[in-house]
Amino acid sequence: MSALDTVPSAKQAFFRSMVLGTLIYAVVLGFFNDYTSILHTTSYSTTFAVAVVMQILTYATLSLKDRTVAWHNREGATRNTPAMVFSVWLIMFLSKFVFLGAIGLIFGDDVEISGFIGLLVIIACMTAAQSLIELIDKKLGSEAEA
Repeated sequence: MSALDTVPSAKQAFFRSMVLGTLIYAVVLGFFNDYTSILHTTSYSTTFAVAVVMQILTYATLSLKDRTVAWHNREGATRNTPAMVFSVWLIMFLSKFVFLGAIGLIFGDDVEISGFIGLLVIIACMTAAQSLIELIDKKLGSEAEA
């Protein structure tokens, strides 16, 4: 059994997730910067830095969402699905404004995003790209087991 066959620790899985997410974000942001008017950055270094910030913010948002779902599903709590759905929706919706604010605060005039809808389009493309990569990775893993 090689080192690649071992199950990664939680820290390794987190590191891999952050690195892969950042690289995916950098590629998607680079395409948006080059081929659309939705995003404009002054350099690739800035684009990559935006990818790092967005990956960190995405991780924080998803962690908050997971904690909220866990709180709503805690043992002994009455299941209030509409409240949980609304809470998750609110977190996901408001996080986009946090993303815009953080990018504006950190990068100033070096990054221009064409507003909330532009950011939603970018995030939707990033999510689709990441989901596609995870699907391919899962399929490749299931082929190896067969």
